[in-house]
Amino acid sequence: MQDAGSRDYKQKRSKANNEEDYEGDLINQLPDGIPKAAGRQLQMAMEIMYDAERQTYITWIDELLSSLKNSTLQGLKFWFHVGTVCDVDKWIHFAIQKKVQKLELYFGHTFEYVLPLNLFKLESFNSLHVLRLKSITVTKEMLEYLLCCSSLLETLSLVNSGVPKTMMVSGSSLKLKYLELVRCWELIKLEIFAENLVSFKYYGSHLDTEFKSVSSLVVATFGGSFVEFTRESFLPQIKMLKLDLTQNEPEVLYWLSQLPKLKNLKHLELAACVDDGTTLACALLLKASPSLWRFTVKNRTQIYNECGYNLKELALVGFCGAACEVELVMYILENVVELQKIIIDTRSPTKPELRPLGEHFKTWDHEKTESVLEDCRRKSHLGLNLVVFNVVLEARAS
Repeated sequence: MQDAGSRDYKQKRSKANNEEDYEGDLINQLPDGIPKAAGRQLQMAMEIMYDAERQTYITWIDELLSSLKNSTLQGLKFWFHVGTVCDVDKWIHFAIQKKVQKLELYFGHTFEYVLPLNLFKLESFNSLHVLRLKSITVTKEMLEYLLCCSSLLETLSLVNSGVPKTMMVSGSSLKLKYLELVRCWELIKLEIFAENLVSFKYYGSHLDTEFKSVSSLVVATFGGSFVEFTRESFLPQIKMLKLDLTQNEPEVLYWLSQLPKLKNLKHLELAACVDDGTTLACALLLKASPSLWRFTVKNRTQIYNECGYNLKELALVGFCGAACEVELVMYILENVVELQKIIIDTRSPTKPELRPLGEHFKTWDHEKTESVLEDCRRKSHLGLNLVVFNVVLEARAS
C-alpha cells in the first residue's frame, strides 16, 4: 500500500511539474518582443490608474478650496506629491487672493517648481507672515520681492530648495525674525542686515557669511559640514545655541577650541555621535559657556542635558550606559555644586538613526552605570532631585 501511495504521489508531482514546465515553455515560445510589449502595456495601465487617482485628488482639492468662502485665510499648507505646474499656480493664486498669512508648500522632491513672481505681483499681497518652502526654487528676483515688499513677513524657511548663489537678506522695512536655510546646496554666500532677526538656522556646506546689524539675534542653529560658525561675531550675544556635529567630527573639534566666550549663553543643544569626540566637544563647550543653565546633548542613543558652573538641571534622554556617558555624568556630579535635578531616561529619542542599530551597546559599562546611579541616589538624599524613567538597569534585567 505504501508503495502504491508513493507511486501516486510521484506521478501527481511529476504531472504538476510537467504542467509548470509546459506553461513556462508557452511563454518562451512566444515571438520575440511580445513579453516586452506586454510589460509596457502593464506599465502604461499602472500609469493611467495613477493619473486617474491623482486627478481625482486634484479635483477634490479644487472643490475644497472653492468651498472656502472666507475673504481671508489664516493659513494654507499644500504638502502632497500631486498636481502639475498649472495646478500649483492655481492654488498659490488662490492663497494670494485670500490674503493668507501663513503659506507652506511642498510637492515632492522630484517636482520641479519655481515660485512664480508674476502671481505675487498681480495683486497687493502684503498679508504674508510665514512662508515655508521645501524643494521649491526661489529666484533672486522672487527673494528680493519677498524681503522688500512683504512688509509683514516674519518667518522664512527654505528646505532643500534652489536659491541664488548669493543671498542678501536686508531691507529698510524688513520685519524678518526667523530665517531657516536647510540643505540649500547652491548657496555659497550669505549677507544678513536685519535688525529684527531673532533666530537663524543653517544646515549645509561651507558658506561665506557676513552678519551686520543683527543686534536682536539670540537663537542660532548650525549643522551639516559648516563649522566656521565659531568665527561669527554675534556668538557672544546668543542665548540659545543648537549644534549638529554628526557630519563634521572631528574637524569641528578644532573650531570649538577657537570659540569666544559665550557670556550670554543659557541653553546649549548638541547633536553628536557617541564617542570620545563627544566628550571633548562637551568639555570645550562647557569651557566657553560660563553662564550656561541648560546643556542638551542629543544622539540616537542618548540625550543629555548637562552643564558646568551654574547648571541647575541635567537630563539624559536615551541613556544607554556608554562609557563616555558615564564619564560625563561623573564629571558633572563631581564639579557642579549647584546641580538640583537629574533626569535619567532610557527611552529612545526621536533623533534619526545615526549609527547601525546595536553598535552603541558594545561600549556599555554596566558596573560604572550602577555606580553612577548609586552615586546619584546617594546625592539625592543631600537635596539632589533624581528622576528615573525605564533606567538601563531595568532594561538589562529584562
